[in-house]
Amino acid sequence: MDFLLFQVPHLGNGMVIGVNAIVHVIISHGVAIGLMAMIFMAEYIGIKKNSETWEDFAKELLKPAVIIITGVGAVTGVGIWFTTSALAPRGIGSMLRIFFWPWFVEWIVFTLEVIAILIYYFQWEKWTVDRKKYRWYLGLVYIILASVSAFLITGILGFMLTSDGWPWDKSFWSAFFNPSFVPQLFVRFSGSFVLGALFAIVFLLFKKRDKQFQKEVLHFYSKILLISIISTALFSWWYFVVVPSRFKTHAIFSILTSHFSQQPEIFWISNGIGITFLILFSLLALKRSILFSRVLIVPAILIMFGFVSEFERIREFIRGPYLMPGYMYSNQILIKESDFLKKDGLLKNAYWFNMTIGEPADAGKGAFLFAQNCSMCHTIAGINDINDRVFGRTQDGIAVILNHTNDMVPFMPPFSGTERERQVMAHFLYQLSQGNSHLSSPSRYTPFSVKAKDE
Repeated sequence: MDFLLFQVPHLGNGMVIGVNAIVHVIISHGVAIGLMAMIFMAEYIGIKKNSETWEDFAKELLKPAVIIITGVGAVTGVGIWFTTSALAPRGIGSMLRIFFWPWFVEWIVFTLEVIAILIYYFQWEKWTVDRKKYRWYLGLVYIILASVSAFLITGILGFMLTSDGWPWDKSFWSAFFNPSFVPQLFVRFSGSFVLGALFAIVFLLFKKRDKQFQKEVLHFYSKILLISIISTALFSWWYFVVVPSRFKTHAIFSILTSHFSQQPEIFWISNGIGITFLILFSLLALKRSILFSRVLIVPAILIMFGFVSEFERIREFIRGPYLMPGYMYSNQILIKESDFLKKDGLLKNAYWFNMTIGEPADAGKGAFLFAQNCSMCHTIAGINDINDRVFGRTQDGIAVILNHTNDMVPFMPPFSGTERERQVMAHFLYQLSQGNSHLSSPSRYTPFSVKAKDE
């Protein structure tokens, strides 16, 4: 089935999906799992020690957690479905066919998560002294549900990089329990605890509390933080061991891009500094240093945000030129379709393309060919601007590049279309590079500029 093409001006389709996904990961991992685990442990200590102070701290921390999870977390979760359905419909549609039941179960689990956490919060005061353990059990139920949700989603995310034998056997089990499933699951859980501990510490430090209690809680969470940092580093190493070598070669480029890719030491030095800083912070917190912890906690959180973004960026980028290795290219064209489209033509087989779109024929064709082949990664006059890639080249030079995209840049998919269509797109890109303002307006190539063919 063909879907209508949407392009987000300036930001680009991939950037919109990626930013929303990273925000959701920080919340779904750092707050929904990590921070809730810290609250769960604080409540357990309060019950075990019969300490109202620990219990009150857990209750105070629970309020912002509930707001973030049920507000921002839920909205960005829906946002992932909205953005992928609009900007990568063939990709998400194919994934749904493979993983219908895990996603179906995950939606039910998420609903139960929301119900559990709302009851947990709003009924907190109604659990009498002799029934507090049941409230704690409810918190445990929530943690289990959140973990099940992460388990289900990790199998799907792992498949998108290490599809292993699925393209050949089409087995659900080989798709879900793919080679990177287990290490990625451990990375996500340990990373969740790093974020959760940092969030709990920042809440602890920036509110007036008894100094002795602050030091006690800081010492407790810093132990969890230190263990989680080391575990995350080890599990990340394990994860990248199982990633195919052809994908790992793109990892450093995915972060440094073409601007700094010739200086890979920047990648290793910056990551080394980041890990060292987090370990140093956890050691100072372990020593119950309130002052140094207050000074360093915000940079520590920002560094961890950077690591989460880096991991997600690498995971998404290095699987290029594929959206689903062995099955679909990143521009949502099936691998088995590519040779057919080169012979029969992309425009001829594109349901939503209409020759009468009010532009010169070749300009309209070129715009549509660009949208279909390149718009998941490139924009017109925006982030990763296609103009920057073709500026200063001749039309023939651009045509040659289009014929060898995957040969020249391994993470780019091959051009899909006939020889004539390749020349048309080369002409379109050449005109863009010449500063043709009429063609350079990205709003001209929204989906509303094209209409479906008459049936």
